[in-house]
Order: sequence, then C-alpha cells, then structure tokens
Amino acid sequence: MDIYEVFNDSYARCNRNPHFMPLFYEHFFEKNEKFRAMFTHVDMKNQMKMIKASLLIIMLAATSEQARATVKKFGKRHGPDGLGIKPLDIDLWFECLIDTIKECDPAYNQSVEQAWRQCFNEGITIMKAECKL
Repeated sequence: MDIYEVFNDSYARCNRNPHFMPLFYEHFFEKNEKFRAMFTHVDMKNQMKMIKASLLIIMLAATSEQARATVKKFGKRHGPDGLGIKPLDIDLWFECLIDTIKECDPAYNQSVEQAWRQCFNEGITIMKAECKL
C-alpha cells in the first residue's frame, strides 16, 4: 500500500468518527487561547465542513499544481496580511491534527502517522512560507 492509500484509509476511518473534527478543535483551542479567540464568531459547523475540504487540498499539494496554488492562497489568507498566523502556529495546528488522528483512527500506527506527515509535508511547507512573508 502506498502512502496515499494509507492516508485515504486513515482519513476515511477518522471521518466515520463523529468526534473527529470537534475533538481536533478542542485540542487546537487548548494549545493557545488565541486560537479559540480567532473562532469566537465563526459558525463552527460550517468551519468543520470547510476544514475537511481544506485538508484534502493541503494533502494534494504534493501532487497537484492547482492544489499548490490554492494552498498558497490559504497561506496568504492566514499570514501576516490576513489572520496573522505564524509558521509555528501551523506546526501546532498540524500536531493537534496528528493527536486527533491518534484518538480517532482505530488502526492508527506509526505507518499511518508517517503517511499523514508525508502527504502533508508539501502543503504545510507552502503554508508556512506564505505566513513568513
């Protein structure tokens, strides 16, 4: 099985868990109060739908020029001229995602974690570069 199959299978298992996205945001908000404050007036039901789509786009950055361009836009929107997110914040966000996967994927193991990390590496790198500008 290649890393994309491992990722896709894990992502499907996580999405079958109704607590996947709420638990992710719980972890994220616990990392830093500023993250919770950023979502004070956000419709979280809609936000959770949007992040599911965003996760796939970020993952596809490794293989798709169109996805890379979209991730670059995400980075600009979240960076210094947008939401003020810093590269370290993106690292924290991703580690919260990994922590949530550990809890929500019943087949989680090191291979699953490695697949997520490899699949997201390019997208995370792009996001962080845009947040430095």
